[in-house]
Amino acid sequence: MSKRFIGIDLEGTDVRVAVLTAVAGKIDIELGKRSYDTPDAAASAIEAIVGGKLALGDRLVTALPCRVGLFRRLHFPFREKNKIEAALPLELNSQLPISLEEHLISFLPPRAGENDYEVDAVVVNKREVGELLTYFPNPEQNPRRIDLFPFALLPALGEQDGILIYCRRLEVVVSLVYDGMIKDYRLLPGTSELNEEEIFDFIANQVSQLESAVGYEEFPLWIMGAGVTEELLVMLNKTDRTILTPAEDVFGARVDDEMAPAALLALAEMRGAKKSVQLNFRQGEFSARGQLEVFRSKLVAVALLLFLVVVGGALTIHLGFLQKTREEQQLKQQMRDAFFQVMPANTTIVDVPLQLESQLRTLQEQVQLFGLGGHGAATVLQGLSSSIDRDIRVDFQELRYNKDEVRLSGNADSFESVDHIAEKLKKNYLFNHVEIVGAKLAADNSQVDFELQLKFNKGGGS
Repeated sequence: MSKRFIGIDLEGTDVRVAVLTAVAGKIDIELGKRSYDTPDAAASAIEAIVGGKLALGDRLVTALPCRVGLFRRLHFPFREKNKIEAALPLELNSQLPISLEEHLISFLPPRAGENDYEVDAVVVNKREVGELLTYFPNPEQNPRRIDLFPFALLPALGEQDGILIYCRRLEVVVSLVYDGMIKDYRLLPGTSELNEEEIFDFIANQVSQLESAVGYEEFPLWIMGAGVTEELLVMLNKTDRTILTPAEDVFGARVDDEMAPAALLALAEMRGAKKSVQLNFRQGEFSARGQLEVFRSKLVAVALLLFLVVVGGALTIHLGFLQKTREEQQLKQQMRDAFFQVMPANTTIVDVPLQLESQLRTLQEQVQLFGLGGHGAATVLQGLSSSIDRDIRVDFQELRYNKDEVRLSGNADSFESVDHIAEKLKKNYLFNHVEIVGAKLAADNSQVDFELQLKFNKGGGS
């Protein structure tokens, strides 16, 4: 969800709301106006305009009227924020005819001068802030910041110099915007009983004085507020001054004079949100509750649910691990039991599977010797015994046996006996090839040493 910046302008019995949302490189704006008779009705009107309760990430800002603030421009030999905060009450006490105990002080970032730093400070009675917050009884819809007109509009006007004319129904403020700051301003309170000509005369007179202070004339004008009438606009247009549309590059012609302050409040919050260059009277006992605190109960519920999910998952994993461990122990015990059944005399256990596999190979070799499932050594010996006539004298000295053939060596009393033995063995079903690979007289010429190669008949069986 996109972050929304919400400007709220409360005046008399009207609430005007502007909701800005940055979408796809452009700024969408929604405007709304409602009338109310009680603070609770104002809160309901605000909620209706913004489309329900604020979402996490929304930034809501409002501003106090100019007449409730006392402005001073002070000079300090330092620029550190903590030092300025400590020195401001002492300096303001000497310049203001009021006690600061019941007041809040806010200031703009210091500007470097020739030999010192210039600080714009504003003092507001705590009662004004408390009364304003009664229009926001729901903590989830409290403004994150409370500014003061006309300072609240400055970040939205860009870098251009000019005269800002803000006509409310109960006051008119004429401000000189010069060198990126509110250079000076003039206030006319209680305008409800004045006509347009009287208001115009005040504006013309104050514009002249403000221009004279900086030695320049013909500044362009910004005009806005619910107190701007058609007749007043006609009078101002007749001065041949350039009249600018506030934030025309952002809003174009989508915002009229009455809704402009709320729209500029939201735009100023959007542009200055990361710079902290604006006034803020949400201090001390009126400090804004962080959104995490506002949504604390919901976050606690989510955290608790997440904790239960994590604990449940961990418990499931642990139980699964215990089950697998029990199964592993059972399998190991079964393997040990099988090991001792196969090798009861072996008391040393190193690796049960490998030891059982080795024993299996040994047993297979032993089985092969008995000819089970093939041409075993015992079967070959039996075939030799049955094939050789008993009246032939022969002495077998060596028998080399493998799965394909048998090498048989020994001695007989003559070459004829060797040939006879070979012929007999050729008739045995065990062999498909019998060859005399060597036959020679012994050293004493009394016997014949021989060697036979007997290849097994692959199709035969025992």
